[in-house]
Amino acid sequence: MMDTTIKTGCTFHPPALHTRARANVARNAWAAVVYDRAMQAAQPWLEMSDAALWVLMFGPTLRRSWMVWSNGHCPACQRAVPMYTWEIDALRQPWKVRCPHCAELFPKNDFQAFHRSGLDEHAVFDPAHADRTLLFNGEHPDPADPLHRFGVDDGNGYTDGERRWWFTATYLVYGQWKQLVLGGIRHLSVAYALTQDARYAHKAGVLLDRVADLYPSFDFRIEGVMYEGPAHAGYVSTWHDACEETRELALAYDRIFDALQRDDALAAFLDAQARAHGIAQPKTTPAQVCANIERGILHDALAHLDKIQSNYPRTEIADIVIRAVLGGLAQPDRLAPLFDDMLARATAVDGVTGEKGLSAYASFTIQGVALLLALCDRAAPGFLEQMLARHPRLRDMYRFHIDTWVWLPRQDGYAADGYIADGYIAYYPHAGDCGTFAESSNQYVAVEFATDHGIDSAPLSYALAPSMFTFLWRLYTLTGDAAFVQVMYRANGNTVDGLPYDLFAADPAELQRCVRAVIDQHGSVPRAGSVNKQQWHLAILRSRSGAAWLKYDTGGRHGHLDGLNLGLFARGLDLMPDFGYPPVHRGGWSGPNFDWYVGTLSHNTVVVDGAQQAKGAGATTLWVDAPGCRVIRAAAPELIGGGRYERTIAMIDISDDDFYLLDVFRVAGGRDHAWFMHSHFGQIRTQGLVLQPAEAYGHGALMRHFNADPSPMPGWSVDWQIEDRHGYLPAGADVHLRCIGFTSGAQAHVAEAWVSVGDFNRNEEAWIPRLMVRRRAVEGPAAAPLQSTFVAVIEPYAGRPNITGARRVALPLPDTHVCVEVTLTNGRRDLILLADPEATDAAQVAATVRERLGLAVAGEAILAQFALDGATLRVSAWDRHNPNG
Repeated sequence: MMDTTIKTGCTFHPPALHTRARANVARNAWAAVVYDRAMQAAQPWLEMSDAALWVLMFGPTLRRSWMVWSNGHCPACQRAVPMYTWEIDALRQPWKVRCPHCAELFPKNDFQAFHRSGLDEHAVFDPAHADRTLLFNGEHPDPADPLHRFGVDDGNGYTDGERRWWFTATYLVYGQWKQLVLGGIRHLSVAYALTQDARYAHKAGVLLDRVADLYPSFDFRIEGVMYEGPAHAGYVSTWHDACEETRELALAYDRIFDALQRDDALAAFLDAQARAHGIAQPKTTPAQVCANIERGILHDALAHLDKIQSNYPRTEIADIVIRAVLGGLAQPDRLAPLFDDMLARATAVDGVTGEKGLSAYASFTIQGVALLLALCDRAAPGFLEQMLARHPRLRDMYRFHIDTWVWLPRQDGYAADGYIADGYIAYYPHAGDCGTFAESSNQYVAVEFATDHGIDSAPLSYALAPSMFTFLWRLYTLTGDAAFVQVMYRANGNTVDGLPYDLFAADPAELQRCVRAVIDQHGSVPRAGSVNKQQWHLAILRSRSGAAWLKYDTGGRHGHLDGLNLGLFARGLDLMPDFGYPPVHRGGWSGPNFDWYVGTLSHNTVVVDGAQQAKGAGATTLWVDAPGCRVIRAAAPELIGGGRYERTIAMIDISDDDFYLLDVFRVAGGRDHAWFMHSHFGQIRTQGLVLQPAEAYGHGALMRHFNADPSPMPGWSVDWQIEDRHGYLPAGADVHLRCIGFTSGAQAHVAEAWVSVGDFNRNEEAWIPRLMVRRRAVEGPAAAPLQSTFVAVIEPYAGRPNITGARRVALPLPDTHVCVEVTLTNGRRDLILLADPEATDAAQVAATVRERLGLAVAGEAILAQFALDGATLRVSAWDRHNPNG
């Protein structure tokens, strides 16, 4: 049932805020820059006549496409132009898209004239009425010219054989709609809020009212094209953008509402247009104009939330904003339950929604929460205190992307590119659909900052949006957590200048002084030790010089089949990178490239019988965070149908600058186990392997050039010499990653794996070295299910390795018990024993260790480390029943 609330006042843009903004413009250089840019941005629409503005909006009778051709090329120069790389400038080159290589404009016909010729009595395009004699290449008007029809698009794309370019359909989304209509409404409403000049509100009202006439009739599911195929729900745009656009339209209406109520001239113009074009909605008074906007945009969206259904809780945020715009924030019976339900669910998984894509979708969702909370807090002071009191996990929501953000210290000579400041580079684990192969993540992603070292680079839509610098400062004042101040300080380039980039700030200078005091006391680097997000199923082991991460679930929205996937950050690089966001420009959300990226086979994990993992979650069974040593063990049997599937990662510090990992992966079930590992771009060198050409692994793995040693002696190694393709390291840097293998009865294979380079607006690819350690059961129908214990020492280093020797210590115990001795260049010897936590012979294990190694042990899972530096002997033991350490 449609909501019938009638708006009576401005909700988010009360007059007091406008007064404060004008005061900041007068005294603050940054605010003055924003003001000048806002006036310049609104000028093209201010100069248009009302009639010219009214005809900018088109109807739903034209197809709309999300891209010209997802993995296509320019029909003129033949160079690749994938996804969103066609250039569109609707003000300067209306109704055209431009090739980024040869600058050719398409379509070649005058589509604007064709569109005008087909307008019916309601000023909506009807292809049956359009003049098809206008469909020719204007550069080759002679019908006998072979190029007469080249590049011609009637709204259904230009075709050449089986190939189709959706030129006009894409222009309609990104040019006519997003730039001219939505962009005009945005810029005009911002200009009005900053000046209170009714001319801007009047022009915005023309556009909003015409959008309201047509908005309910749009349905992207019916009219849209996505990846050259069927589309999902939406309005003018597809669902996720439609959600944000509808919310933005509601806020723009709220900005200019007071002016619209007094604009008799607007009502007169719109009433004349309605009469001329058979529009039934009455518009003889300003109140009727407002009612039309509310009916056609706000109420229609509330009645059709399926058209704006987006990543949780973006739809819920839009719903709340629309209701608040209509009825104000003081609606406890209506709004309080919506807020409480939304925040309870949005913070349910370690403070966040649980959606995967750590640095993308998982952050995009809570960015919207931050904007909503800040918007309400600005309009109704004290709102954030109330929300934190009712939902204390809001602090966890904005700590989550601090806790999972890995900072690596810079070494002397590291390049500035890619680094934040003060010699650090930062990464997020690429868990799910996010990031690109081996690239850094140097921005805190839980909020979207309005500036990147200067407002000149920020879009004007931020001008009136709540400042995320102000929001984080508010979180600090309410929680006392200095990390919120540190991330806002670093986002501003390690300076307080310009903070908080908030036109509505009460006292920017005082806030800057307070931020400086916090930084002076706590430093500029957020401090986070090892963390285990057990609901999100992500553990990060941190040393002073790097981090290892383990993800122990699969699936979820925007998740991959990547259970027990291992990642590693060290020496300024992502040395065991997840491949990142799938290459949807190569066939959309399906096909061999997509399946490779999201499937189990492309990850640093174990594949059983060549099959994808099932969707499910594991659990932490051991967690240690001790000086010099950190351990995570996680078990996820349901990912392979109930068999044993358990990985233990021990991080051992060598010094403040170096560490190594011991990786033990126990698997039981199936007949074929394959342990995979890849690193960065680079080349590999093997030691202890006699490699011969081998058959490919198959099972859909995009891998090639297999070579194998069918029976290597334990202690063989593969050493990656890293190629710093992203330019993060100083010239001449010599970074390596070495894997030393100790798996019993295994084959060692080296091959190359396919990766897409950069985001999906690029069409580059590479083949990187990859290691596979494989064990297969003895043939025969009576053979027992295969049991494997994969054992590896993994060492990142620069120049020369710190490990001079490593061996697996033989014990008269089953192969599932692992003991490794590591000898270091500094003379230290480490002995690490990872006993099988499922062993039933705990007494025998303890006796054997006591007899062979001279160590007293206890518990079902033992990790022992000793260092012979003088007379020092260190031994520690942890029980598997205490996953928190």
